[in-house]
Amino acid sequence: MAKMYGKAAIESEEQQKRRWQIELEFVQCLSNPNYLNFLAQRGFFKDQSFINYLKYLQYWKEPDYAKYLMYPMCLYFLDLLQYEHFRREIVNSQCCKFIDDQAILQWQHYTRKRIKLIENVTAAQQQQQQLQQQQQANGVEAATGGEAAAATPNVNGAAATADGQAAATALQPVQTQAGNPQQQQQINGLASAANIKLELN
Repeated sequence: MAKMYGKAAIESEEQQKRRWQIELEFVQCLSNPNYLNFLAQRGFFKDQSFINYLKYLQYWKEPDYAKYLMYPMCLYFLDLLQYEHFRREIVNSQCCKFIDDQAILQWQHYTRKRIKLIENVTAAQQQQQQLQQQQQANGVEAATGGEAAAATPNVNGAAATADGQAAATALQPVQTQAGNPQQQQQINGLASAANIKLELN
């Protein structure tokens, strides 16, 4: 144990990788109260070098390192080990057993509550997303309906204008030359017959 926290000043890349793996494994062992009791009974918590090593291990609380921990409770015990009172009390077997029982209860009940909380949050987020999508869809439908309603009078107006122009053309008196009355009379007769036919239709 003493060699583990008495690391050399200069390390190769392979040695740094090896040290990182050892420290990862060791800091996670701190989540076991029985292991803490083992260290306390053997006097490690009275060694100032080991206490300094525990302070050094606090870098595992940073998010970039904490994401590699499988047992995050070890960080809680790492914080407790910074206090002399806890290091002194953990040597007591009864204290160790009480902490171990509380940890087990935490894992049993908190995990279920945590899962239920996550499920509730996820359901609420999904419901909110569905509501937003529905509101967006309703807005698009309203905008499309308004554009169609605005375009309809223009189409009807254009059709009415075209029909009016055609009728005016059909009803317009026929202009002929004044020098031929007989031809003008025949053409006017045809125009009158066409007007009567339009009225009947």
